[in-house]
Amino acid sequence: MRERLTAIIAIILLLILIAASYWYAMQASFSNLRYIPSENSPDFVATDATVITFNELGVAKNRLQAEEFLHYSDDTITMVKPQATTVSPDEPITHAEALKGRTDDGGETFFFEGDVVVSRAANGKNAASRLETQSMKIFTDTNRFETDDEVDMFNGDDRAHGVGMVFDNLSRTVELKSRVTTVIEPKGGSRNLLP
Repeated sequence: MRERLTAIIAIILLLILIAASYWYAMQASFSNLRYIPSENSPDFVATDATVITFNELGVAKNRLQAEEFLHYSDDTITMVKPQATTVSPDEPITHAEALKGRTDDGGETFFFEGDVVVSRAANGKNAASRLETQSMKIFTDTNRFETDDEVDMFNGDDRAHGVGMVFDNLSRTVELKSRVTTVIEPKGGSRNLLP
């Protein structure tokens, strides 16, 4: 009986030794593994976030908000419902929003797509203005907006439609590229031409 008990204890000790050896071998192989992100999966995700850029003097220049930011290993950032606003005190405040957005160069340019709206509040002698299109390239450093899609533009009571546009917010100029139709409402109200 004593020999059986000794054999059973030896088998149990041997099984414990095998299990411990297996556990240490697995730990050693897992510790050498590193996570290498896929190009199709984001490095990080931020929800309901705001990014503010500053000029060299530390003054806020642009604010970018989105319901979701996804950053990828190639420095591409995609956004869900982005909103870009210029906040520099020297420049007219302009607000752009869309259903989705992307930047491939660390935020120097943004590509907005889907129900893009760019608006500028009224100031001084300038009426409020609004642009509507389906895609827009935004140059944050020069405060320019460009598209090759159809554009509807509203400036006060005046409106225009065209295909392709360059909007320079600093110089306050808009160039519609082709197939332009414009309706300019008369100032000072309508006149009755009948006696």
